[in-house]
This record gives sequence, structure tokens and C-alpha cells, in this order.
Amino acid sequence: MAEELRLKKLAKLISGKNKILDLGCSAIPNIYLKNREVIGVDLVDKDLPDNYTDLKICNVLDLHKTFSNDNIDGIVAGEILEHVEDPIAFLRECYNTLEDSGMIVLSTPNPNSFIERLLTLNLSRNYFYTKDHIMLYPQRWLIRMMEIAGFTEIKLYSGGMIFPFFSLIPFPRPWCYQTIATGKK
Repeated sequence: MAEELRLKKLAKLISGKNKILDLGCSAIPNIYLKNREVIGVDLVDKDLPDNYTDLKICNVLDLHKTFSNDNIDGIVAGEILEHVEDPIAFLRECYNTLEDSGMIVLSTPNPNSFIERLLTLNLSRNYFYTKDHIMLYPQRWLIRMMEIAGFTEIKLYSGGMIFPFFSLIPFPRPWCYQTIATGKK
């Protein structure tokens, strides 16, 4: 599975948290999440693996309203940030949903990856643009957006690199295909 490395890393980074939200879980449910409660959040209804305790249908910009009294101590947002029109509002919504010792773990494509750099050479609209991606965020600006939203102790990790016949393999963070970020409330 092409996403296995990223999903395992997201699960490892959020381990130790009790009640977590997995945002956008319907596309690729994370079977590696082993937290006490894993609540999927998406716009569409879908059967999820047994490690999910519930599924809530809601917009990610309404998290705080939906989960205001639920003691959420972790949020996983895999490949969501590049799809939202107002990323800082989204990150603030996540921040406001978390309890005081909460943590966010997110992943997003890296515009400085070798793949993005190669696709920039010819600007082919067939391969260069993903129509549902609004924006890609360089790693230093990802940190800044998370800081503006209120997160502290922000750390970045490599989500690996896609290679034919090998799927995702470990790769240095500055040029990885997907950036994984963590932040604390």
C-alpha cells in the first residue's frame, strides 16, 4: 500500500493519546491507529475498520461545535490541509477542539519534493495540478501557520518518497514527498 509508511508514522506520533479524531478518514482509514477511542470525521458516511469507535459526519471547520465537550486529546489530519480554503482557520478549529494537553499530527504534500520539482519543469496541467488541492505549503510556512493557530513545540518529519516498484520509502525531510507535522496545544 502506497500510504503505509505515512499512516504508520501518523499512528506512532499520536500514540499515547486517548481520544482522537481522524479527519478525512473515509478516503484512507488508518488501520494503525490503536488509541482507546478513534473517532472518524468526514463529510461522507463509510464503513470503517474495527479500530474506529465512531464516525461523525461534519465539516472540519465545525469541529469545535461538534466536539466541544468531548475531551479530545489528539487530532490526526492526514492529507487535509491542502484541500481547505482557509488553512489557518482550519488549524485554529483543530486547536480550539483539543483539550489543553492535546496534540495535532498532520500530513500534507511537500512542494519542494523531487516529484513536485520535476512536474514544475514542464508545467503540464495533466500531471502538475491536482484539481482538489488548493495550495501546497513549504515546510517553513507550515510551521508558521501552525504557530499563528496557537500550536507550540512544532516538529516536522519525513513522510517518505514515492519510488516505482517500492511504494513509499524513507527519505530526507527537506525533499520528502509528504511532510508530517506535530504540534501541541
